[in-house]
Amino acid sequence: MNNINSFLRDVRDNNYKVPEGTDISQVVHEMIQHIGSIDDELRDKLIYGTLHRWIMNQELSIELVRQVLYVTLDDDHLFYGIGDNDQDTVFTRSFSALFIALALHYNDILNYLTENEYEYIYSRVTLYFELEKDFRGYILDKGWAHSIAHAADVLGFISASSYYSQKHLLVILELIGEKACVSNYYFINDEDERMAEVVIQIVKRNILKKDILINWVQQIGSIERLESYPEDDIIRGNTKNLLRSVYFKLLNISGSEVITKEILKTLNQL
Repeated sequence: MNNINSFLRDVRDNNYKVPEGTDISQVVHEMIQHIGSIDDELRDKLIYGTLHRWIMNQELSIELVRQVLYVTLDDDHLFYGIGDNDQDTVFTRSFSALFIALALHYNDILNYLTENEYEYIYSRVTLYFELEKDFRGYILDKGWAHSIAHAADVLGFISASSYYSQKHLLVILELIGEKACVSNYYFINDEDERMAEVVIQIVKRNILKKDILINWVQQIGSIERLESYPEDDIIRGNTKNLLRSVYFKLLNISGSEVITKEILKTLNQL
């Protein structure tokens, strides 16, 4: 395809209908080749926007979604440049995560994943979330990176899935707590809201005892300080924001009073 930007603009302007005669598999694979573009319009509005609509409209076959899912989970996409904290590689990782979220949503509709695929997705996504070090949200002239928010979206789908057991959810809960307590970046782009939603999905599953969730809240409140500024202030701000977000979301879930009470107690001690 000579100009993917022009093609995708035409698709968008035609209400995301697949043009007659289009080899949709070829187009999607080419879109994935550009998934980490620093061109905000191409990466976010055209590629992600089109993939989102095509997934929602079930324009993509299960086999094609599965193929692309494996690509986005590989070392050249979800783990491309992992460990960098200020490089453009973050766009490839972060927007690969967004496609994984779309693929999981597609599974909610069509139930196509095998047991091995569930486990593979879980192992790759949790490892990615643990290793991601580039926490930037919006990057001037390049648009949204938002890696933690996007990864949290994937973890939310995983946590909501009935396939995953208590052991899976415990690991995810621990990862959310650890990521929310970073000392080198103050999350300012609603990352706390997106991570809190993962916690809410875990609570809704109702397979973890309340004592486990209470202990998790207490652990976040007692995270070890570094005795240095601004690091300790960043830790405090990030943890308070996460707990507040979880608190307000829990208000809509009956039976969560014991958890919200513990959150208020912990917040008052921070």
